[in-house]
Amino acid sequence: MNKDQYYLHCQYVMGVLAVKVKIIGEQLESKYNREVIQNVSQRIKTPESIYAKMKRKNLKPEFTLAKTKLNDLIGIRIVCLFVDDVYEIAKMLKEQKDLTLIKEKDYIAKPKKSGYMSLHLIMGVPVCIDNKMETKTVEIQIRTTAMDFWSVFEYQLLYKKNVKGADKIGKELKGYSEEIASLDRKMLKLRNRIDAI
Repeated sequence: MNKDQYYLHCQYVMGVLAVKVKIIGEQLESKYNREVIQNVSQRIKTPESIYAKMKRKNLKPEFTLAKTKLNDLIGIRIVCLFVDDVYEIAKMLKEQKDLTLIKEKDYIAKPKKSGYMSLHLIMGVPVCIDNKMETKTVEIQIRTTAMDFWSVFEYQLLYKKNVKGADKIGKELKGYSEEIASLDRKMLKLRNRIDAI
């Protein structure tokens, strides 16, 4: 498979999932009479990023091997306002009869050491390509707007790890992660109070 075919197949998989996420968003909006999914973004891991990750994992940097060893070559991020929405969206995705849950990582219940929070679902997505069924692996990240803001900032810091003072900034950023978790809890309580009026 050449590079163009690979990207075309990835676009197809993302299109299939985009439709599912859109329908889930509409169902939840109808159920709660409010917008639940704020934003959906998609990406295909670049060759440079694949190479770097394979090296970090001490694996031979070959694309054929990467397709079997890496679960995040195709990624979708779903951003919503409230923590309970994160879990409801995940539940609805896991209930899709044609999707297969491969792995679930709950970095909200148990954040990474850096303070990173998000719910990750590794899912198998069946698609018909060239008249045959194939299952493609996709990483779906679901998080709140506050978690997403923190994550984008932390990602930018990763590129400045060798800068003087980066460790100190990393520790400070971890503290902000705890504040964001607290804010998410407070906003959920406030929403529940509003709903009860």
